[in-house]
Amino acid sequence: IGVDSFGDIYVTGATQGGLDGNTNAGVQDIFLIKYNSSGTKQWTRQLGTSSYEEGWALTVDSSDNIYVAGNTFGGLDGNTFAGGEGDVFLVKYNTSGTKQWTKQFGTSKRDEGVGITTDSNGNIFVTGLTYGGLDGNSNSGESDAILVKYNSSGDKQWTKQFGTSTYDSGQKIEVGVDGFLYLSGYTAGGFDNNTNAGGSDIFVV
Repeated sequence: IGVDSFGDIYVTGATQGGLDGNTNAGVQDIFLIKYNSSGTKQWTRQLGTSSYEEGWALTVDSSDNIYVAGNTFGGLDGNTFAGGEGDVFLVKYNTSGTKQWTKQFGTSKRDEGVGITTDSNGNIFVTGLTYGGLDGNSNSGESDAILVKYNSSGDKQWTKQFGTSTYDSGQKIEVGVDGFLYLSGYTAGGFDNNTNAGGSDIFVV
């Protein structure tokens, strides 16, 4: 969920039907719904392939553009599916619900987009996990946490990947008042030489 400068509310998720008169593209589609501050629905957008998609996270930038991130098991909006158990997608809409662009990235293994935020310059940051080596990075073992930066035009700026020999994932990301990125998630290992307390631990980077 996210809120714009006018107090309008945006919600994303997934539907296996045709939401608000939309047509389902396949097994499960992404949806994006806008409400005003009084709770009156303004519009509903639905997006998918013939396969399985899910909207996991959204953010609203200072210009009231809406960005949705999540997972796709197909080639979303003409993008190429990398294979495996899902790619990460990033879609930009304006406040009227007009789609601006769609980006998709992944490896031949499982990739997930779980958290998203923007900074004061309109850059977008997506976090999640990969079981492969994303954009030429090396996998540390099982799933690694990822952090990918795009500019407002949809141009990828850089990709970071990090983890332990076991399961790691980025879950939530925010930009602090100091301009730094704060990323939280979970690890089943000893992240950055920390000691694991047992099972999965929380980390903050």
